[in-house]
Amino acid sequence: MKKIRDSHSIAKPFAAAPDFQRRRMLQAMLGAGVVGLSPGEAAAQARGPGTGGAADSRGSLLALPREALVIGNSKYKEAPLKNPANDADAIGGALKRIGFQVTQSLDAGREAMLETIQVYGSRLEKQGAIGLFYFAGHGLQLNWRNYLVPVDAVIDNPDDVRARAVDLAALLQALTQARNPMNVIILDACRDNPFGTRLTTGQRGLSQFDAPSGSLLAYATAPGNVASDGDGANGLYTENLLREMQVPEAKIEDIFKRVRLQVRRRTNGQQIPWESTSLEDDFYFVPPRALVAQAEEETARQRKRETEALEKRRADEEAERKRKQEQALREAKLAAEEADRKRKQELAALEQRRIAEEAERKRIQDLALKEAQRVAEEAERKRREEQAMREAKLAEDEAARKYQQELALREKQRVLEEAERKRKEEQVVREAKLAEEEAARKYQQELAQQEKRRAQEEAERRQKQQAVPVGKPDAAALERLFEEELAIWEKIKSSKVPGPLEEYLLRYPSGRFAELAQHQLDRVLAAQGEKRIEIISAAENPFTKGTIAAGTRYTVGNSYTYRVTDLYTKREVETFTNTIISITDTEVTYDTGLITDLLGNLLRARDGRVFGPSQFVPLEYSVGKRWSTRFKITVPNFGTGQVELDMRITTRETITVPAGSFDTYRIEARGWSSGSWGTAQVTRNVWVAPGRVRGAIVSEDLRKGGPKIIASERLELVSYRQA
Repeated sequence: MKKIRDSHSIAKPFAAAPDFQRRRMLQAMLGAGVVGLSPGEAAAQARGPGTGGAADSRGSLLALPREALVIGNSKYKEAPLKNPANDADAIGGALKRIGFQVTQSLDAGREAMLETIQVYGSRLEKQGAIGLFYFAGHGLQLNWRNYLVPVDAVIDNPDDVRARAVDLAALLQALTQARNPMNVIILDACRDNPFGTRLTTGQRGLSQFDAPSGSLLAYATAPGNVASDGDGANGLYTENLLREMQVPEAKIEDIFKRVRLQVRRRTNGQQIPWESTSLEDDFYFVPPRALVAQAEEETARQRKRETEALEKRRADEEAERKRKQEQALREAKLAAEEADRKRKQELAALEQRRIAEEAERKRIQDLALKEAQRVAEEAERKRREEQAMREAKLAEDEAARKYQQELALREKQRVLEEAERKRKEEQVVREAKLAEEEAARKYQQELAQQEKRRAQEEAERRQKQQAVPVGKPDAAALERLFEEELAIWEKIKSSKVPGPLEEYLLRYPSGRFAELAQHQLDRVLAAQGEKRIEIISAAENPFTKGTIAAGTRYTVGNSYTYRVTDLYTKREVETFTNTIISITDTEVTYDTGLITDLLGNLLRARDGRVFGPSQFVPLEYSVGKRWSTRFKITVPNFGTGQVELDMRITTRETITVPAGSFDTYRIEARGWSSGSWGTAQVTRNVWVAPGRVRGAIVSEDLRKGGPKIIASERLELVSYRQA
């Protein structure tokens, strides 16, 4: 049996008035590189720095409406599931409480799923809304395509999959056509094949997909793996997602990072959620209060603009009405004057003709009586003509009178219609305002109840979460927050137990040392016997650029030779070789004096510069991945300073250097450095080939102090020897 619930109203007020609609949606939302880095040091970094994301635009998405489509399929004819309907119901309720308009479908057949997806895409396009799609149920992959299984699917062979399941591409196509600003796609559909030995695809779970532009794609477990249905009221993945998405002021990527950590720990690594993202902006399910205040100010400004526009439109309409009325009067006056002129001309002509005829009559009157009779008849004719003229004038006067009456009636009708229109418009505005106030009141009540329920559970975490103030925090505040995070990391970085590392990652999911903390946690859990699953990433999959884990296996004797040239002059600066001479549990040392950690982050440069904990190097590579780093640097004879960079993996491409051709990820870093030497803007692009070379293939560094170029270097791999 299928149940479909839709929280939308089919006929929304102001559907044809985008300005009013935008205001209502906004109100509904309120309810609910491096200075001092030489090319040689860059070469020693095992992965190189990453891309900088877009400028922080927290709050830019807050004013948009939110639309969600939630589907939960449990009642399959074969292999029924316990939790998907419960999961969908819980997710739908949570989304409503935090400001989403939710369309919810339980135990849906194929036609119902396709129809709701089409309607959902149309709503996103019409409203320009933030979209969220959630599916819980059976899912499978075939030839690298992902399919969501309806409850009425009968599948015996691969052709049945294509004909009777719902291709994820149908959803992605609907989102692409909608052209809305942001989408979140959540698939809790990585369970075992429900069709047993009758259908074997040769591939488990879901296939890896790269998130479409402006979206985040989340799986309950890594591609190529399966997740259990769960033993509680909700599946393990959804249980954690429900809790984290309702935490105030949490960024969306931090939410999924926390969910991933908690599910991994609960399953001892046998289920590890996975995400692909191409988001440019931060998004909050429950936004910071400061952003809500900004949105309220924007609402007030929008209302003022709308009122001014309405008044101007009314004034323009009244001016146009008066102009048309005056034009009509002028035209009527001209018509009357023209008619009078013609009448006078006709009278003058008649008079002239009468005089001539009278003269002729007198001239021949004496000729005969017969002529006299003719004259009498002529007189009678003239009398009739004059009678006709008088009647014509009376008819003309009557027409003018009726025209004036009609004008008066039309004006009276227009005044009545204008009054009725204003009354209806004021009534609609009052009703909309009451509805908005009621929605805001209910949302505040629901939010207060939810926060009360969660207060005890989240008290400790929220006490520790010291969010950076929204807007432009001063340098002292940023420095204080960084020093606090650095002190925590220095205390736990060598931890041999998972607890402190997990606590740090829950507090700072996207922290300045989150990649380092995750690496250390991986090592600790592996030592404790965790056999974690891995992403199945195949080169032949046409829907993804793939994912590759960073390599941390080094061998004494490995060497890397690089050539350094100036970016602008193309002049060769130097050629050098770094050779590994020792490896410890935490460090890799080269014969040039260079020291890195096991990921490849710099600890000590060839010329003696010392680097604090940094994370140029991610744990795994996938297009769209973002992270950041901030660290201290000590330069001999110059003192200390700090560097901050935002990183992003932007694409995967093949490049050719003297050492050969390599399939690489391109990483872009954008940020700044500051110290006794001054302040510089840092731009860095690095190409790496993880899994093949444990070092950069190419790096390009540009550092500018104002308009002055401090350094512009390109480093490329000439040769390497690697065990």
